[in-house]
Amino acid sequence: MTLADHIGRYWAGAEVIYGVIIAMTFTSVLRGNPAVLEQFLGKTILSALFCCISWGIADGLFYSWERGYIIRQENTILQFSQLANEHESAVSYIREQLDDTILRNIPDEPRLKLYEKLVDYLSGIDTRGKLSINEAFSIMLGTCIRSAGAGLIIVIPFFVIPDVQLALRISNLAGIILLFGVGYSRARGRSLLPRIASGFGTSLIGIIIAGITIVLGG
Repeated sequence: MTLADHIGRYWAGAEVIYGVIIAMTFTSVLRGNPAVLEQFLGKTILSALFCCISWGIADGLFYSWERGYIIRQENTILQFSQLANEHESAVSYIREQLDDTILRNIPDEPRLKLYEKLVDYLSGIDTRGKLSINEAFSIMLGTCIRSAGAGLIIVIPFFVIPDVQLALRISNLAGIILLFGVGYSRARGRSLLPRIASGFGTSLIGIIIAGITIVLGG
């Protein structure tokens, strides 16, 4: 299973965006700052990379906790669905889970009937086991690789290009391309123009967020 299978394609892509924004926030201090260039270049770049790694680990822990919580909720619904005297409780849990989705567009009465049919179907489904250590590790490793990998791409130019300002321009370009790639992939299944528009939109949003973070001293 891929990371997107555990946390969804949207949040899997978001980890790359977070890594880009975090790294660009650090590298931005190198722009036109000779004192930083001379004394703190190495520390700045390594700090950016380590921060991306830390963010990936923290997010991985959160996603693992969330995934475990979702499994417990699903098992509760399955257990209630199998008990005749807990039918209403099962419907109530399902409403809590699904009323916030596209199903909100269905009027109350037919939506309730849909939930009741769903309970009848779930009554024959076995509960699943708890989140395994391997699954939790896969989630944490996946988020860390995406966040740290994005950060690494942003900082690599500073290790291979002696001219810091040139390295900064290439680094920023790499960040924009990464953001575009995330947006483009999120529109998978659509025609070419909407995918390109999604790529440019994601790049623009990421640049704006990074700019705000930099201005606020983040």
